Amino acid sequence: MMIISVGIVQILFMTLYKCAAMPPTNNHENRQLPDRLQSSSDRHHTRPISSFWWPSPETSGGFLSAIHNAQHPKDCSAKSTKYFVMQSLKNNEGDDRGLSAWASVTMQHMIHAFSDGDNFEKGRRILINDEKLWPMAKGCKHGPETRECYFSPLTNCKLSDVNPIDHESSAALTTAKEEYDRSVRTLYSSLQRHPRLSEDKTSWSNLPGSPGDHSQTSLTAAFLAYNLQPQPWLQREIDSRLRRSIPLDLDPERTVGVPIRRSDKCFGHKIAGSAGGELDCPPLEKYLDAVKTFIKFDPLIDSVIVTSEDPTVCPEFIALLKGELPNLRVLTNVGDVQQGTGSASKLESYKDVVNNADVIASALTSFHMHLRARYFVLTTKSSWTTSIAIFARVYGFASEVYVIDIGRNKNAYSSMARRSG
Repeated sequence: MMIISVGIVQILFMTLYKCAAMPPTNNHENRQLPDRLQSSSDRHHTRPISSFWWPSPETSGGFLSAIHNAQHPKDCSAKSTKYFVMQSLKNNEGDDRGLSAWASVTMQHMIHAFSDGDNFEKGRRILINDEKLWPMAKGCKHGPETRECYFSPLTNCKLSDVNPIDHESSAALTTAKEEYDRSVRTLYSSLQRHPRLSEDKTSWSNLPGSPGDHSQTSLTAAFLAYNLQPQPWLQREIDSRLRRSIPLDLDPERTVGVPIRRSDKCFGHKIAGSAGGELDCPPLEKYLDAVKTFIKFDPLIDSVIVTSEDPTVCPEFIALLKGELPNLRVLTNVGDVQQGTGSASKLESYKDVVNNADVIASALTSFHMHLRARYFVLTTKSSWTTSIAIFARVYGFASEVYVIDIGRNKNAYSSMARRSG
């Protein structure tokens, strides 16, 4: 799940109608929510519309707290505490997987750890990642050059608690599907790009019944919430950006989110160092038609959030909105670093005046902005935009979510984005 984000020099020249527009003219600080927002949804009215919010793994309950508890054993050094070490790819510095793809891979490894590869007889494992360079964390000034630069550690345990790879009580997979001795204390993942897909995704939580008895959307959103918990410095950065971008009078119940994923996602792109294209990117007119459809469905819609990692897209799409739907308020990610790619291995090389931290903070700000929408226009052939919709279904600010998919994928992940389940 896949990523977004305008150079600092360019921002000085942006107009109100570009993706990195001037901030909305309102004073956010210490203001109460309007009454209409306080009553729109009892479940969500206490969440801050224009500042940082994220579900707490410790106190939210449900699958999210179950994941947290599974990853935080009382004694990390005990022989009975077993581990699954998520290894980086052999060419870790060239790993081009974006944020949502990383989150998805981590989720699959975590389910493998919890179920011990669909074998519950020997007990669950703790998932822990290695300490090799994570491309998106290159040059990190806030911590190690790993995922922990941006996100909370996956567990309270340390690599010093696990057995070395050559230990007699360790095993290393050569392929994701390889069988192994479940009695070993420490298991190392293969160096392959794709993880093992476990069949039983919920029994580890101790919920009764079969996996099909429980919401896979809630489960997936919980794993996203757990894996993408921002570090305190990143929380403050996202909060600052949200305060510049989201007006306090925004009503999520009357808002459309349009996360446009293009650039290297499109077939035939010429972006060096990025992953190959994956789809025929829909024309912007299709996004506009979908917004019009939502307005016919709900004439009270008054706002649209527009973001993209592609700096050429937003001005054109916003011009279409202003021409066809002039009464619609358009909100953008103020200061968006639209680096022109979703690939992770060379984020910093696409903009001279930004670094990886700016790109990640900007991308996650866009993600957070869209949580404040009820209606979504997106393509599920992008795991990034699909992840936004899935997360919004469970942890979003609106009471419910509607999706128009203008670039359909055919898998369970895209189905959850379109209709939950």
